[in-house]
Amino acid sequence: MDEKRVEEWAVKWIGENLDPRRWCYHHLGHVRDVVADAAEFGRLSGLPEPELSLLRAAGWLHDTGYAIDPANHEEASARKAQEVLPQLGCTPEETLRVTGLIRATSLEREPAELAERIMRDADIGRLGTADFVGAALLLRRELAHCGRQFTDLEFWQFESGFLGKTEFYTAAARRLRGAGLERNRAWVLNEVARLEREEKA
Repeated sequence: MDEKRVEEWAVKWIGENLDPRRWCYHHLGHVRDVVADAAEFGRLSGLPEPELSLLRAAGWLHDTGYAIDPANHEEASARKAQEVLPQLGCTPEETLRVTGLIRATSLEREPAELAERIMRDADIGRLGTADFVGAALLLRRELAHCGRQFTDLEFWQFESGFLGKTEFYTAAARRLRGAGLERNRAWVLNEVARLEREEKA
């Protein structure tokens, strides 16, 4: 697989098709974070380089579907990858593997094996980082552009619900992001409590 061609195609396509004013979270910053996390979690999990290459390719392509069908973006991203990867020199086996990894980012699916679990963890890795609050506020802006408005309290309740049911699948992600996930859960719970007190005052 020529990873550089996949990266170049993804950067160009995302730049041309996903307006960062609307897709202010699901844009190149998030994509680059997912690529980096997938590679790091995969390396710490002992995956060989050919598998890491597939993970990175899936990371570059996993959110292209937001420009096609936002409500079903994982499947739309997988279909876009299926269309473009052969043109970028990928074998049928590589294409099938990458599309499976992209589909594994859907919260409706249970990851079936280690590489899929790594991909899922990489996609939600921001939940355990120090810049979680900033990333969450970008997501809030993006949701508002898509017609989903929240009060401050509603938004942090929404985030609290998501954080509360989220666990990392891999030991690598738990090691690198587990403590951060717990800190961010505590911060969000405190913020919800503070906003509830303000609302009652």
